[in-house]
Amino acid sequence: MPVLFFVFWVILNARIAAEVVVIGILVTIALSFFTYRVIGLSLSTEKKAWIRIVQVIDYLILLVYEIILANIQMIKVVLSPNIRAHLRPRIVLFDSPTRSIVSRVCHANSITITPGTIMVDLQGEGDRFGVYAINPSLLKGINNTLFVRKLLKMEGGH
Repeated sequence: MPVLFFVFWVILNARIAAEVVVIGILVTIALSFFTYRVIGLSLSTEKKAWIRIVQVIDYLILLVYEIILANIQMIKVVLSPNIRAHLRPRIVLFDSPTRSIVSRVCHANSITITPGTIMVDLQGEGDRFGVYAINPSLLKGINNTLFVRKLLKMEGGH
């Protein structure tokens, strides 16, 4: 948070000069102590929040990359002269290794927005996913993908 306070201070001043930097550092220190005391934050909780933000951004970058790859695969299928050879739709059930509801929802939505697969069912307490895929090859290792590993890391499990 101190970095954000300082950046905000510099933006409000619209210039970088020695007095702006020195006063900005002093104001940043004062605001940080005040904020930590009033809100009850600590440097360790702030560090955890920044780590979580980086993990979420990393996950979103992976998601965009996988969506692009899946779109390319779907374009190849659609433009294939023998489209029926590529279409073997299946619904597959698998157990999600993620524990938190937020991770399960992220996993389910990631499956749904990736072309070629759709999340169709959550069974039980949300441990079992039902996924429809245009081609079974899209479902290989679906319960141990990089998505799942990143979600487990965000949960703090692995």
